[in-house]
Amino acid sequence: MAITLPILFNNRHILPSGRLPLRVVPGEQLKTVKYAMQNGLDIGVCMDETSPIGAGIGTRVTIEDFNMANEDGALTITVCGHESFVIDSIKENDSGVIEAQCQALPKWPERAVSNDAAPLAERLQIMFERYPELSSLHKAPNFENLSWLCQRWLELLPIPASEKQVLMAANSCSDTAEYLLSLMKDPH
Repeated sequence: MAITLPILFNNRHILPSGRLPLRVVPGEQLKTVKYAMQNGLDIGVCMDETSPIGAGIGTRVTIEDFNMANEDGALTITVCGHESFVIDSIKENDSGVIEAQCQALPKWPERAVSNDAAPLAERLQIMFERYPELSSLHKAPNFENLSWLCQRWLELLPIPASEKQVLMAANSCSDTAEYLLSLMKDPH
């Protein structure tokens, strides 16, 4: 099913069931957020548009909270991810906001955490304990669901956007789990 979303280009990924604070700078980004809020629309968050592959896949989000502008005029919004999508086409609407025609990607099925994948849960729990601000974003963490774990790791780790995009486009978390476990076994 095709959907049209105003697009917010950002240097961070958010995935389904994720919550993330995003810094919105004055100009095109702030204009997009204002447009979405005034019209009761969700937003599509994509990696920075300077990366051709980064703009191809994103996540539909709702704005849950916002903090007023800093001294530089930036706004911080907290968004909640719903489903990932692939962009079919991008255009500027009559209000000067970039919109995209998108196709939703299949939701990753829930999957129990096997013994082999247990380090993903254990290490994310440690991260949540060390960084309370991260833990506070996820009121109901799902450490038993491998799909949820993999999506949180993709949000957190500084993996190249091109690799994240390939993993996000998969039909399940299997490839992502293998990739993440290989990173943990063979730290770079």
